[in-house]
Amino acid sequence: MGHSRSFLMVWPGKDLSAWKAPLLWMAFGCSLLFLSMALTFPYGALQTRIIGELQRATGMEVRAADWAIGFPAAIEWRQMSLTKADWSPLQVGLVRAQLGLWRLLIGGVALDLTAQIDEATAAQGTVKLTMTAASWSMTGPVAMVGNIHTLDLSKVIRPFVTRGTMDGEFTHRVDGAATAGLASFGEGTWKANAKDLSLDHIPVGNGRILSLTFSSLSIALACREQICEVTELKGDGIDGSFSGQGTVTMQQPLQQSQLALSLTVIPGVGFSSKAPGLGIPPLPPGTPFTFKLLGTLAQARVAL
Repeated sequence: MGHSRSFLMVWPGKDLSAWKAPLLWMAFGCSLLFLSMALTFPYGALQTRIIGELQRATGMEVRAADWAIGFPAAIEWRQMSLTKADWSPLQVGLVRAQLGLWRLLIGGVALDLTAQIDEATAAQGTVKLTMTAASWSMTGPVAMVGNIHTLDLSKVIRPFVTRGTMDGEFTHRVDGAATAGLASFGEGTWKANAKDLSLDHIPVGNGRILSLTFSSLSIALACREQICEVTELKGDGIDGSFSGQGTVTMQQPLQQSQLALSLTVIPGVGFSSKAPGLGIPPLPPGTPFTFKLLGTLAQARVAL
């Protein structure tokens, strides 16, 4: 009996070569585990959940021409369209949701979402979002961090934007259930900068339409629950320069969010030529005036 062999694994000592076999077996076992999770994950249920959340947040009908499972653990939608009766349709070439397998192993949620306006161009026109949550029920804290890179606004905010690109970044956190309603909107900060921006079809009452051109525009929001305070709003260009302040009260769907902004404009040469057609007394360039921007995102209006 004293000569019987033990089958218990002996933990290696200081000899580094003795660690090779245990580490290889550990790596092999982890690889099999992650591969099994990637192959058996219910991708169909997840893609239905993501589409449903997009529809709930935007109030738009979301459809995709095709969806497929990506490697190593991802879902890809091609030619996704977001439509609504009173809103210009939005076309997205490619949307990809990448699962975080390690987070999934410990029972949490980690998703890296990427949306490309043009499927063939990944270097620009992209929105990236990393979302983490305590569980798939979304009843615990949900954190989001993302950025926007060279997004063509004329393809996203039509017909109000005819030209312009935007870059931005945001962080947001929801402590309650994401589906509990407006009380769970959470808090966060949002910053964006636009360049070479042309705005059109802005109603100012009595059938008058305003168009504006800016070489640059920047906006920053600090949100808590439904109220987003405008901490920065300024722009300049051929039509002049402006600055603003106020609040945006978030609603679902997003297009129904309420604007309460006060804007101070210093007209430039371009705006001075447009003023008579808007019912505004002629103002020499450099003379400031203030007006209100009210209504919803979908139907904003100017109050002079």
